[in-house]
Amino acid sequence: MPFDLESPPPDIIEKAAQAIRQGKVVLYPTDTLYGLGCDPFNEEALRRLFAIKGRSEKKGVLLLVQDYSYAEVVSDHIPELFYELVKAFWPGPVTLLLEGNSSCSRLLLGEEGKVGLRHPDLAFLQLWMAAIPGPIVSTSANVSGEPLAALEDLKQLSDHQVDLILEGTEMEQPSQPSTVVDLTMDPPRIVRAGRWAGRVGEFLTGQ
Repeated sequence: MPFDLESPPPDIIEKAAQAIRQGKVVLYPTDTLYGLGCDPFNEEALRRLFAIKGRSEKKGVLLLVQDYSYAEVVSDHIPELFYELVKAFWPGPVTLLLEGNSSCSRLLLGEEGKVGLRHPDLAFLQLWMAAIPGPIVSTSANVSGEPLAALEDLKQLSDHQVDLILEGTEMEQPSQPSTVVDLTMDPPRIVRAGRWAGRVGEFLTGQ
C-alpha cells in the first residue's frame, strides 16, 4: 500500500527499521529515485544487494546519513569545502565523496576507496534513519548499466530477491539521481551531473 512520504505511518517506519537491523535488503523511495538499501556495516547484506543489482564489487555505493557529523565516522580527511557544500545544499540531492577510512567495508568504498554521503530532504528517510538508528545504503534500483525503470518494472525485477518493498505515493515515475561531487580531487569536481548540478557547478566555480 503506498504511503505519504512526508507523513509516513509509524508502523511503516518500524517495519523498515527492523528490516535494516535484521540484515535485509529493501526497495524504497527516496527524494530522487527508488533505491536499494541495506545496513552499510552488514557484509552479507551488502553482497546480496550487489548481486540483486548486478553491480561490480569494484564500484562503491553511497550512504544516506542523518547529518553531516557522520562524515567524521567514515572519513579521516574532511576538507573545509565539505562543510561549505553541506551548508549550501543539504538536505538535498547532492552526494559528497570523501576518502573512506578503515571502518568502511571495501564494498562501500569500491576500488577507489571513496565514500559517498548524502543527507536527504524527505521526512520518510529522516524518520527511518532515526528509528534504526543509523545510515542506509542507497543505490538506484535499476540493474547496473540499464536505464532507470518505473516502479512496476522494479517490482518485477526485484520479485523474490528483495525482502521488503516500500512504495511512496509521490514516486510514480523515474526521476533524476543526485549530483555527485568528488572532494578527493584537487580541484574538486562534479563526477555525476544530476539534480541541482547547475547550482552546484556555479558554487564550485565561485570558490
